[in-house]
Amino acid sequence: MKHLSILAALSVAYVRAQDLNQTIVGCAELECPPSSTDSVNDDCTVAGNSFPYVGLTRIPTENEDLKGKVSWTKGFNITDASDNSRTFHSAFYLGMSPDLDLSDTGACAVLLHGVEAALSFDKVDTNKDTAQGTCSDAMGSDCVTALLNRAKKLLDSFGDDTPSSEEACAQLQDDLDKNMDNACLSISKGSWTNLTSAVLSGNGAPQSLSGDRNSSSTCWPVLPKENQLTLASEYQTNGSRLADEAQTAMYAITPILTLFFPTGNQSIVTAADASLSCLKVVGPSRASLDTINDGSQDPDSGVSKAFSSRSAFLGVAVAAVAAAWLA
Repeated sequence: MKHLSILAALSVAYVRAQDLNQTIVGCAELECPPSSTDSVNDDCTVAGNSFPYVGLTRIPTENEDLKGKVSWTKGFNITDASDNSRTFHSAFYLGMSPDLDLSDTGACAVLLHGVEAALSFDKVDTNKDTAQGTCSDAMGSDCVTALLNRAKKLLDSFGDDTPSSEEACAQLQDDLDKNMDNACLSISKGSWTNLTSAVLSGNGAPQSLSGDRNSSSTCWPVLPKENQLTLASEYQTNGSRLADEAQTAMYAITPILTLFFPTGNQSIVTAADASLSCLKVVGPSRASLDTINDGSQDPDSGVSKAFSSRSAFLGVAVAAVAAAWLA
């Protein structure tokens, strides 16, 4: 009985570790270190990519083996060019509990960049920095349902021929490129554009960040900190130095359609599991909070504790730029 009580307590502690205090969390919760170049922005550097702002959300699913154990993180930065233009760069990381085994589970995602300009959480919060919500808030529940049904229907079309993650990704992106649901007309403006896919399991999947690549990180933008991170996709657009344009790019909401499906007998899902995440970076920055610490005293700070000492000399120029746009 004592052993069962201990196991129950550990289980409750683990579930609580997965909980976020809101749908999307940013640097304040993720313990990003402050920038060394200004007092307003943070500097979350992950394997060479430095971000003044990030956002993390759980992948919504009812599957008990996935629930609370998979997430998406978005990082955003800006690079200035000599001709007064800018490059807006977004990176998308899959976070996953280390105990999850996807060897018998297909997994892929399609990122709908082309609809970002039409999406907002204005009905929830008009402050672009702190605004957040779900895909139903940003896209409408009918559009969300239509897209999830499309993903499941596509997988059913393979019949008894189980596709690889690469095949499912390619066909899902192609199907979405060629067809649009009436329920999504208001946000798609009549056509889908700029869709990208990401293979998340199998031979074509990228490797999780580890070893030497981890050592260049100043933070680990996932919770809990022992979770793995995999750079799944990157997206770049070009623009001017107008502050409004930079702000629009920075706070863009990216819908991510994620699909898990069985490919073997030991799969963690028994049928297609499709979900839609709407992700953006959120503030406030941790550096702007009155009470700030580097996370080194936090008992569960994990990777962020190990990297906190590096933050003093790993500043990024883009953080200073970000302060200028938002001033």
